[in-house]
Amino acid sequence: MPAAKAPGRWAALVFALLVLATLAAFAWSQRLKRDPLVLDRVTFVAVPVSKPPVRAFTPNDDCRFDLMRIRFRTTQSDQGTVQIVKPGGKLVVTLARDEFLKRYKFHTYYWDGRIRNDGIAPPGRYKLRVKLLGQDRVLVPPGVIRLHRAERRPRRVGCLLFVEKGNQ
Repeated sequence: MPAAKAPGRWAALVFALLVLATLAAFAWSQRLKRDPLVLDRVTFVAVPVSKPPVRAFTPNDDCRFDLMRIRFRTTQSDQGTVQIVKPGGKLVVTLARDEFLKRYKFHTYYWDGRIRNDGIAPPGRYKLRVKLLGQDRVLVPPGVIRLHRAERRPRRVGCLLFVEKGNQ
């Protein structure tokens, strides 16, 4: 009869440990939820900015929505690399390499649709990837950059693109 009591005690002990582990995991997840986002207020808007904003761009040299403005804010200062990638993670182009990203400051970058070997990227969806080098973190915010293909047209005479200077 004493052999029958031993498995019952072990089962109770294992059950108690599982309950404690569940409570600890719950407390840890609640703590993580309270932490502020490292990358926030991310926007992708075609340039020139219009009302309502255009969320896709066509780099065809017609001076209408040839650039995509990528803007975000970091909540922690760090050295970072800003890249455009395919949704699977394949690198398309690096917009900034080893740049200081000051906390609570907006960082603005422009992408003209070109890829690393100076060609034009194919139409599709692309994502922003920010690597924080000091924290050894890679951040990919939600949302996509939509690149539409349009016929290449000769640049219009007198067409100038004004790009915002500096970060706001």
